[in-house]
Amino acid sequence: MDPMNLLKKGQIAKGAEAIIYRGTFLQDPIAIKHRLPKAYRHPDIDNRIRLHRLRSEAKVMTSARKIGVSVPCLMGIDIQNHILILESLEGKILFEKMDSLPTEKLQPIFLKIGRQIGLLHSNDIIHGDLTVFNVLIQLEEKPSLIDFGLGKISNEVEAKADDILTFYSTLKAIEPASKILFSTFLEGYLGVYPEGKNTYEQMKKIQSRARYIAREDRLE
Repeated sequence: MDPMNLLKKGQIAKGAEAIIYRGTFLQDPIAIKHRLPKAYRHPDIDNRIRLHRLRSEAKVMTSARKIGVSVPCLMGIDIQNHILILESLEGKILFEKMDSLPTEKLQPIFLKIGRQIGLLHSNDIIHGDLTVFNVLIQLEEKPSLIDFGLGKISNEVEAKADDILTFYSTLKAIEPASKILFSTFLEGYLGVYPEGKNTYEQMKKIQSRARYIAREDRLE
């Protein structure tokens, strides 16, 4: 990757693992995801971990895009600097849309999200951090999945169940109509991935392990 053609133009977001910048590459708008070093790790170990996660994220995103899931296009990798060069997508984070739309307007969006996750899981692709903050809603209410930093390829039902439980948990924390919207999400999910009923049952088992879940918050 020629650093002369890669220009940062401001920070979009910062997380525990990475900073995402707006930028341009050959005059095209892009997103630049830079995996951060960890001072508490030995430099050699830190480098190996960041490199492994960089390559894993690139593989998962590429695999998801090949099967028709809407994710940013991977445009390049700078291994030396632990950077992913991604397509810049315009839209609003799902959390922001939820703050401005009534339940009946949100339901078609959640149906589409369920179909996208069903497509992922039916191909043994795990998002790894599926929250209402990692779904971008573009024009015509098209959901795109972002931030596959914890993603992986796995056929384990437990991993898939963790995905949808994480989604439900973040939804429940901020949305009064969470059960209605999650039910709509499941409709889309199971419509694409009928075997996902096993994932849902496993999700409920994981949820039941928690000691402090209020009865009204449990899924039946």
